[in-house]
Amino acid sequence: MAERAAADRLLIVGSNIRNQELLAAFIERLGYTTLRADTLDALTQILDAAQPFRFALVDVTGFDLAIWECCARLHARDIPLLIISPRQSVAVRRLGYAHGAQAVMEKPLIMRELADAIHNLLQAVP
Repeated sequence: MAERAAADRLLIVGSNIRNQELLAAFIERLGYTTLRADTLDALTQILDAAQPFRFALVDVTGFDLAIWECCARLHARDIPLLIISPRQSVAVRRLGYAHGAQAVMEKPLIMRELADAIHNLLQAVP
């Protein structure tokens, strides 16, 4: 049963509580459960506890540079990673890919594209 929960659970990381709520509701409508980290401390606790989840969606808005170390930790665990950037930024895109992101999307998000990206990234993972 724990394997099933991990297979259907996505980690969403972001500092804006309202955006996190909206994103969680959207992901749950796609048929997944969510695990949220609204602060770097919460994310670090999740990573330290090695809680199971299949995919991470990280909105880097509002975080300091420590978010990139957390992204690298996710990558080290072979967790697929999609970065959400506050705007089109070559620097954020480079940092994202350098720290393990499979995709970087800019705000404002187009929800159909987000759903497709999540689906495609999860299909690529055994």
